[in-house]
Amino acid sequence: MDTSQLALVTYCGVAAAVGAVTLAARDLFSSRQEKTPSLRDLVRRIPADPADSDQGLIARFDLWFERTLYLSGVELSMTSALLLWLLLSLGLGSVIFVWSDDPLAASAGVILGGAGLFGYLNWAKAKRLKAIQEQFPGALDILARAVRAGESLEQAIELTADATKAPVSTEFRRTAKQLELGLSVSAAMRAFSRRIGLLDIRIFANSMTLHRETGGSLPTVLERLAAVIRDRMEYHRQLRSITSSGRFSVVVISALGPILFAYLFLVQPEYGKGLWGDPIGRWAILLAVISQLIGIAWVSHLVKSDY
Repeated sequence: MDTSQLALVTYCGVAAAVGAVTLAARDLFSSRQEKTPSLRDLVRRIPADPADSDQGLIARFDLWFERTLYLSGVELSMTSALLLWLLLSLGLGSVIFVWSDDPLAASAGVILGGAGLFGYLNWAKAKRLKAIQEQFPGALDILARAVRAGESLEQAIELTADATKAPVSTEFRRTAKQLELGLSVSAAMRAFSRRIGLLDIRIFANSMTLHRETGGSLPTVLERLAAVIRDRMEYHRQLRSITSSGRFSVVVISALGPILFAYLFLVQPEYGKGLWGDPIGRWAILLAVISQLIGIAWVSHLVKSDY
């Protein structure tokens, strides 16, 4: 690589880094300055489920990314997150290209950099949804006791938000603010269900809407729903215990490839460099990585339960 190409790559990387860091710092600073949700946040369009959209591929990706960013709880705007994604992709690709002067290796770096951000967002999303699911039965018990004590539904939801911890308190507080703004119970529950998308939340929202139309003992309904959710959580714990050996085997098999790759490069570099230096060897490594990722995703899908 000559001096002009190196200068161009360096300039692009520094410019992308400065832009992404500036926007990320702005979002983080503004989110710390304003902890309570604003009117704009409360009435903003809820990110729809991409599976329910009949739009094009790019529009579906935008919906998926916006929804994943919201559910992850990361305090970044969509613009800043996209710039950060470009920074990680192009930055890692540029570094690998400067180091190796290999376009194929740089392309792999771009893919890994972009996949790293998506992997983190999905991990944060799964962690937040799991926390909401674990806290939800206790929140329903508090809501049932508040209603049984004579509080209105709006006041009971506000008390539940004050008595619980984040992240479930954030969602209940958002619902309470929507009710204060004049949103109907059915619309607020529908928005609650669409925001989170968990099966327990959907059952709760449907139960609240049905009770609003037909009446009945709301505390009894909430207590029974909390008991059902706890039974489902116990079932999931037993399922994870039963499939633990299979999942451990998948982890071991998945780790053998990277360990062998590191062994060839560190302990026996003549074999590793020979494989990496040959174009067919590089393509074989790339195909092996893709095949292993597909296998991990498929096994994860098989052991996943939607019940």
